[in-house]
Order: sequence, then C-alpha cells, then structure tokens
Amino acid sequence: MDSRTRNELDELLSPYFIPDFWNRLQGRLIYRAPEHAVPPEQLEALLQTLLARGYIPHVDRTDGEIVLYVAGKIPRQKPRYWLHALLFVATIFTTMAAGASLVGKDILLGLGNIWYGWQYSMAVLLILTSHEMGHYIAARLHKVDVTLPYYIPLYLPALNFGTMGAFIKIRSPIPNRRALMDIGVAGPIAGFVVSLGMLTYGYATLPDLDGIIAYVEKIHPWNPQGVTVNVVLGKSLLFAFFNDVIGGGRLPMNEVYHFPFIFAGWIGLLVTAINLIPIGQLDGGHILYALIGNKSRRAGITAFVILLVLNIFLWYRYATPAWMLWIIFILVLIGFRHPPTLNDTVALSPLQRVLGWTSMVIFILCFIPLPIYVQ
Repeated sequence: MDSRTRNELDELLSPYFIPDFWNRLQGRLIYRAPEHAVPPEQLEALLQTLLARGYIPHVDRTDGEIVLYVAGKIPRQKPRYWLHALLFVATIFTTMAAGASLVGKDILLGLGNIWYGWQYSMAVLLILTSHEMGHYIAARLHKVDVTLPYYIPLYLPALNFGTMGAFIKIRSPIPNRRALMDIGVAGPIAGFVVSLGMLTYGYATLPDLDGIIAYVEKIHPWNPQGVTVNVVLGKSLLFAFFNDVIGGGRLPMNEVYHFPFIFAGWIGLLVTAINLIPIGQLDGGHILYALIGNKSRRAGITAFVILLVLNIFLWYRYATPAWMLWIIFILVLIGFRHPPTLNDTVALSPLQRVLGWTSMVIFILCFIPLPIYVQ
C-alpha cells in the first residue's frame, strides 16, 4: 500500500496499536497491542471503522497479544439494479407459467393461461424473497456489503417449481461470529415463518374429500386407471403434521402440487431444509460455525456422509439418486471448510445461541429424505 494509506491506518490505530515495522519492511501491514490494552467494544469499533473505509482487517490473538492484519481494500462494484429487476420479472413469468401448468393450464396453448398461475407465483416468490431479504437486512444492519437478491428463473413444459431459487452475494468480509449468526439464521427463519403461513392458509381453506376430488377432476381424472407415471411428493415431519393431522390425511401427496399455497409451503420447507444443511457455506454451515467454530468442519463431514448413505439407500430402494446433484454441488463448490470471520473471538449472545440451535431443530423438522419420487 502507498504511504498515504499507511499514514491513515497508523493514525486511526495509534491510540491502541503499534505498527510491526519488520513486517512493514516486507510490505505487510500488521499492528500489535497487548490484549488487556484494547477493550473488546473498542476493538469492534475499530474494525467497523476500517470496514467502512474499505479496508479488510483480520484479528488474531496469540500469547496475550492482539495482532491486527490489514489485507487490502474491498473492491467496490457498481450495483446493477437493472439485472436484479430483469431476473425478478422473468421469475414472476416463469413461476406463473409453472403455477398455471399445476392447475392444468398450458401457456403454450394460449399465453392468457398464465394468469391461472398467479397464486402459486405470489406464494413461492414471497417465501423466496422473505428468505433472501432476511439475509440482506441482517447483513446491512451489521454494515456488511451485500447485493440485492438474484432470482433464477426456470421454465420447463413439465412439473417444475418455475425457479431455481434466489441468492445474494456478500461483497465484504463478515466482521465477527455475531454478525455471521444473524446473517446466517435470518434467511431460513424468515422463509420458514412465511412457509408456515402458506401451509396454515392452504389447509384452512382445503375442501373436504369430495371437494378435493371435484377440484382435481377439473385438471385430470381422479385415480385414473392405467397411469404409468405418478409423481409423489415426500413428507417432512412438519409437513406430515400439517397434511396428516391438520388436513386429516385427505389430500394425497400425488395431488399436493395442484393446490398452490400448500405446494408453495411444501417448497418453502424443502428450501429451508436444504439451506440449513450444516455444511460449508450453506446457511446451516454459517450457523454451525458461529456456534462451535472450527469444530463445524467435522460436523459438516459427518452430515455429508449421512447424506451420501441416504442417497445410496434411496438408489437401492427407489432407484432414484435424489440427493446426487447436491452431493456433487457440495464436493465441487461448497466444500467443508468455513472461512473465519475477521474477529472470531466475539462471543454469541444467549439469544443467538438459542436461535442457532433452534434452526438446527427446524432443519430436522423440514428435511425430506425423499423429496420427489415416481410410483
């Protein structure tokens, strides 16, 4: 870094830290201070100031000393609002098209049929948007630079969700484990709550069995003879409670996708469970790292082995590699190691620990061992 930058950092950090001149001769900006000389709240304030000025700091503690590294500057990117808007509008179209096909209306036979899919589109996009905006708002509250959600549209002339989900990009480092917990847990909990709302409304308005049969028969014959392909949705523990207890078991799992709010709620629980898998940089991986630190890597490997064994069993029993795509995705892109935050020494609050472990319970309640299969 140039002398102007070095002078700015020296002035900012001088009340507590002294430069490591030996490392400075080698081009590295490292500052040191006795651990007792820097109050934790002041250290956090300094890190926030450095981040606000575009620097990437990292804190380590060794032998009673605080070592502060300044790695460089955060690259700034101009927001592309037009791209976010374009993808969102495209995803509205594809989810409406998917929703129309779920009630037996094909947009290829008439573009006007797309309006039959508005309920499903609204429900599933509200769930996805709640999830991503939970991450977004938590990140902004912790002054972490993030993008608006990128929606992924998908249209297939067959049973599909109309989207491959959405994501936000984190463009600056996570300052500490508290911020990591809040950002990681806010999305799944927000999406989970909205999914519960969709399921509650869907089952509250579900007709009796005769009404279900009459509704389905407007789309296709009820229990048709000679059907060779019957697509069935799997149940999580929580969905089984809604369908079998609240719904009295009157809605067959091979007809759920004809009911837009219930199907959107089912998708919401599935998306919540997938994101909460405690591996790598999935939301569940963020949460587990915030809870137990580097031990989360071993837990993630254990979770991956369980997922692999489950996939082998499903292949043997049902001839379907249900989780193979995610296994490849984890191996190639996600991995098992979670990078440290800038200051891992900041402890979680009791409420954050409760939310973190609650999210692991939500994962268990929402996980569907076999999401979709053919009878």
